[in-house]
Amino acid sequence: MGAQEGEHAAPPAEKTHQKTSKEVFFSVLPDKYEPLIEEVEEETEETEEERKRRKEEKKSKKKKKYKKYRKNVRKALCFSWRCLMAGLQSMASTYSTPLSAMATVVTETQRATGSKA
Repeated sequence: MGAQEGEHAAPPAEKTHQKTSKEVFFSVLPDKYEPLIEEVEEETEETEEERKRRKEEKKSKKKKKYKKYRKNVRKALCFSWRCLMAGLQSMASTYSTPLSAMATVVTETQRATGSKA
């Protein structure tokens, strides 16, 4: 009895690959069809040089993207600043003109629009 328990106690530590079934779909293919050949991906350890090169490529892509982003943000800020300055200047010129001149301009404009109607 003791010998039988020892045999069935623990499965091997290695991973066992179980075969499973797949769903297969059939279809009519043209005469010139060339099936895709699936390559088995072999996970090989890449060398230090390849890793460095890939890292530098990633870094340069990120740098270009950041540069483009900065350029667009700068354009947006410059345009906003110009609009703000134009608005402030027009507001300042409106408030800096004498009130008597404003009244004359307003009444002249109202007379001109009143005579057209």
